[in-house]
Amino acid sequence: MRASLLSFLFFCSSLYCAKAASVYIGALVNTESRVGREKKVAIEIAARHYNSSSSSLLLSVREFNSGADPLEIYTKAQDLMNWGAEAIIGAGTWPEVAVLARLGSTARIPVISLATTPTPSSPMPFLVRMSYPNSGEARCLSDVVRSYNWRRVIVLYEDDSYGSISGVVPLLSDAFRAGGSRIDHHIAFPPWHTVSDDDAADTVRQKLKHVPPQLSKVSIVLRSSPELAVHLFKEAKLLGMMAKGHVWIVNDDITALLDSTDLSSSFISSYMQGVIGISTYVNTTTSFFHDFSSEFQQRFDQEYGTKGKQPGMHAVRAYDAVHVLAHAAAERAENSSSIALLEGVLLGNFSGLSGSISFTREGSLPEDGRRNSAFRVLNVVGRSYRELGFWSEGYGFFEEETEMAHGRPVVDVLRPVFWPGGTERTPGGWGMLRIGVPNHTTFDQFVKVEYDDSTGKVKGITGFCIDVFREILKHLSYDLYYEFIPFAGSYDDLVNRVPLQVIDAAVGDFTILAKRAVDVSFTEPILSSGLAMMVPLRPNHTPWMLIKPFTRDVWFLILATLIYTAGVLWYLERDSNPEFHGTWCVQLGAALWLIFSTIFFAHGRIHNYYTKTVMVVWLLVVFILTSSFTANLSSILVTEKLGAVPPGSRVGYDGDAFVLKYLKDVLGYKERNIEWIRSPEAYSEAFKSNKISAAYLETPYIRVFLSRYNDFTVSGETHRLGGFGFVFPKDSPLVADFSQVILQLAENGALNNLEKKWFSVALSSSPTPDNDRKKESLSLDSFWALFLFTGCTSTIILLVFSAHSFLLTRARAAAAVSFEPLRQSFKKVWTATAKLIEKRESPKPSEQQGSGMNSP
Repeated sequence: MRASLLSFLFFCSSLYCAKAASVYIGALVNTESRVGREKKVAIEIAARHYNSSSSSLLLSVREFNSGADPLEIYTKAQDLMNWGAEAIIGAGTWPEVAVLARLGSTARIPVISLATTPTPSSPMPFLVRMSYPNSGEARCLSDVVRSYNWRRVIVLYEDDSYGSISGVVPLLSDAFRAGGSRIDHHIAFPPWHTVSDDDAADTVRQKLKHVPPQLSKVSIVLRSSPELAVHLFKEAKLLGMMAKGHVWIVNDDITALLDSTDLSSSFISSYMQGVIGISTYVNTTTSFFHDFSSEFQQRFDQEYGTKGKQPGMHAVRAYDAVHVLAHAAAERAENSSSIALLEGVLLGNFSGLSGSISFTREGSLPEDGRRNSAFRVLNVVGRSYRELGFWSEGYGFFEEETEMAHGRPVVDVLRPVFWPGGTERTPGGWGMLRIGVPNHTTFDQFVKVEYDDSTGKVKGITGFCIDVFREILKHLSYDLYYEFIPFAGSYDDLVNRVPLQVIDAAVGDFTILAKRAVDVSFTEPILSSGLAMMVPLRPNHTPWMLIKPFTRDVWFLILATLIYTAGVLWYLERDSNPEFHGTWCVQLGAALWLIFSTIFFAHGRIHNYYTKTVMVVWLLVVFILTSSFTANLSSILVTEKLGAVPPGSRVGYDGDAFVLKYLKDVLGYKERNIEWIRSPEAYSEAFKSNKISAAYLETPYIRVFLSRYNDFTVSGETHRLGGFGFVFPKDSPLVADFSQVILQLAENGALNNLEKKWFSVALSSSPTPDNDRKKESLSLDSFWALFLFTGCTSTIILLVFSAHSFLLTRARAAAAVSFEPLRQSFKKVWTATAKLIEKRESPKPSEQQGSGMNSP
């Protein structure tokens, strides 16, 4: 009834405008889908708008429901041509449009395609494509992937019999490669009209189940019909591919269905949560669009009894297609041929709802109209979606629509996303990573693979490197899923498996080498390392060890200085110190005793200030000599324990190819003198049995070995190496992320804590070789200034004392000669006085007699 009313209105319009020229436009749309219905309503509105505004030209539009059967499309197109259609609008998919394009080329009638079409493999001169090339969509998808730092993706698409997808996938692959990503895997579904309803679910399920788990978890749906989309997301949900860690990105084919009844709101909320979609951008801020949108929703409700949502890009293109043909028809003047109409389309420049429209001579929108290639980025949440931002060709992402209009400010990342599985933590996008680990290591503190004795299966993988790897994963901003794969070959073979994509990475004590870095990328070192020589210690049995601190010349000079100083002390003390009286032997002994007693007992008796000056200098010399003797003797007692490695001796190494090459090419060892030692216990046994004289190991290994065996040490210089790091493919984005976290763990002490956990000591620093300290005896060159100082001091004191004694003796002698007469006079007086006193004190003879008589 509504269709009859519409035809009547068009008929009345044609009668009213009998003098106006008529243009007959045919349209084939699939009204079984929401998108097809939108296109049909938009075409009708466009024709009515143009007819109401033009008095010189009348558009007559006739529409047929095309369906999906190519034969039916061909028949309906023939009916339109018989009706007199001068141009046909193909509003279906590219396979449907391809039928029209071939028919149009035969009948020389322009065909306007609203489908996203590839560049035809064969010339179609009457085909005009109203959609921008797929390259813009490919670059938008690449930028979305790059913004989240995903480097591998899986592409899913519905194939067709016309090879339309064959030109799109290479474009997408090139865009990803330019953005630093790559396509891991392709999943091609058959044309959906060829799949029966009974086989539909199983067809999708089998395709998804055969995706290897180690591949990327970022899935991009490049082309899909509504029927395939329904089965695809249902089966993905059942297979756990909509769970945490997965990413789904869909293009305009599915994004357009979010506003339609083709996908119910219950289906969207149940099976499409977290999906990211891109949709061709339409400027919805103009009054032109607002008027069109209002009328569109009203007409859609009247036509189909369903409240229409805001028209999408499909409806906008259909509207503009009608006006493009109308303007071209108006410009062709009196020439009413279809070729003239095609020329008017290709040469015209029209401003419509979708922006500025012009075409190349090949009938496509120009790719250099970069501002016209723009997309909305959406995120499915709940029963609908929300906008994450906008993308514009040549600029990038914008958060707001108004910002895109001004070209600023561009943002690197979009708004926060609600991801599949209900998480807001950005998925890593990686599949199940296959991490290779060495099955056997010389020192199992770094990596140890344990097997179950009964089943032979791996029971556990532990070690310092494994703990560091797991600690790094805790600090990444995204989740990584992995499995460890033990590898029984050499370290070089394991590293070579990474560029061959047999494994995705390698974790263990891998030395960073220039040769390896050609094909793979290493993280920052988790441990610094160097190549050093380890030798056994030996006991000291040298009887003359005590004289080694000084050379023979120094010992002779010490003895000479001792004797000279003793002589100086004797000379200074012989007159004032009674201990220096007696025979020469007694006096020499007293001098030597004074020297030693002052050193060791600090109570030798000194009577002369000159002697004290000499003793102060002597004590300084003795202090310096004894300190040097003690220090050098301690060094010799340690370094003498190192076993010398005679030329041509056999040395051991741990089997690493680069160590073997270094020993031969750099250190000059013959290969016959190099022994492969496979375990720490084997090193100890090899040394005990004299099978090897030394072993070359990397410094972390040496520290682990020395923590168990204390009768070995490091000898010689340490040859610097690149350290231990993890292995990833060349230019893998994980390298930068892992390296950043490793630096953080080093700065916050977490790496040191892990080292102490596994090794009881920190391995970050290289061991200091003991024999870097010189074993040579101290020579006269080290002490000549000291001996010169003490000799000169003693000699100067001796000369000063001698001069002083000489002058004092002369002064006393002169004084004695000058006072001799006076002394003789005093002597005579003193003698006379003494005699006088003696006489007076003598008794008289009478007193002596009386005294004798009275005595009894």
